[in-house]
Amino acid sequence: MRCLALLLLCATCARRPAEYVVHRAAGPIVIDGLLAESAWDRAEKAGPFVRSLDAKPCTARTEARLLWDDENLYVAFLAEDPNVAGEFFKDDEKLYTSNAVELFLNPSGDAARGYDEIEVAPTNALFDASFVGGPRQGMDLAWSSRARHAVHVDGTLNDPRDVDRGWTVELAIPFSALTGMPKPRPERGDRWKFNLYRLRQGPGQPGEGQAYSPPMRGDFHALDRFATMRFDD
Repeated sequence: MRCLALLLLCATCARRPAEYVVHRAAGPIVIDGLLAESAWDRAEKAGPFVRSLDAKPCTARTEARLLWDDENLYVAFLAEDPNVAGEFFKDDEKLYTSNAVELFLNPSGDAARGYDEIEVAPTNALFDASFVGGPRQGMDLAWSSRARHAVHVDGTLNDPRDVDRGWTVELAIPFSALTGMPKPRPERGDRWKFNLYRLRQGPGQPGEGQAYSPPMRGDFHALDRFATMRFDD
């Protein structure tokens, strides 16, 4: 009985939305996809991601890191993949139908006040949209995150003849562009709702949704399952 109780406790913990501490960047960050700045050493690791439907281990490891300063939220994804592939090369194409990493931000914690979705493909194409009024409500495809973004592929993009190690994404997202901001910029101790995802789908991919905080259902807009980020020094 004790072992069963421990197993149930572990399963419950795996499904519980997490809290992530975002530290301030200790210096400038160059958005080149390389994460070469020492500032990234202070960032806590978000992950490894788990399968979005059942919180079980994924077929390839993904983790993320976040930092902030007075103007931007910095986000990095590190995605293992033996065959890095992407079919979209233009911004605002349907990246969510292929391989992509995704970031959802809900600064106010209230979906009715608005939240944003930002995606990046291995090709460095970007998709962004905002929503106001509730989950999937009031979608605005004209909204721009004004994010600076870069991808570094450790291998060869769209070449299945070799074995790749993966790809890294780096973004700088200005606070001034975000929807539903309760004030111009966050302060130490503020908490936002957010989530991080990865899609592995398309030719040569397993058809897998990954998540930092698993929604436990087939909807990445499950705001009730979003994690919390807490801004700190």
